[in-house]
Amino acid sequence: MKSKLGIHIGFFACICFLVAQFGGLTPLALLVGYVLICEENDFLRMSALKALMIVLCASVLNWLIGVLPDIVFELFDRLSRLFGADTPFGSLSAINKIEQFFNFLSWIVSTCKAVLLMLLAFLACRIKTVRLPLVDNLIDKFTKREQ
Repeated sequence: MKSKLGIHIGFFACICFLVAQFGGLTPLALLVGYVLICEENDFLRMSALKALMIVLCASVLNWLIGVLPDIVFELFDRLSRLFGADTPFGSLSAINKIEQFFNFLSWIVSTCKAVLLMLLAFLACRIKTVRLPLVDNLIDKFTKREQ
């Protein structure tokens, strides 16, 4: 099976996952837009949407992980002031440990995203995929596709 560009469907889906990993959000959005508008193959369309959803979910998770330390610091600061402490954490080492923990969480999300996208790119070459319940259910819901 070939796409309208003359590229094998599996290779085109692989390109979608590789662009998701290495290309950034703008090239991926343009590629997904092209696939949704011009291509008719369901596997290619679902692969493109899956790549976009994985990138968006990882971005939202990393954003939340980036915001959480500020919330934690504010909470500890208010609690320490409530109980009359002069410094909210007692030392900077506690702040550094909290920041290191959230940086580690962010690294885990980024690594999982990279491994998942590379695995899906490899499988796409064979016109296979892995069902990811959260991502696939969202795609099915928004495309009104039956599972």
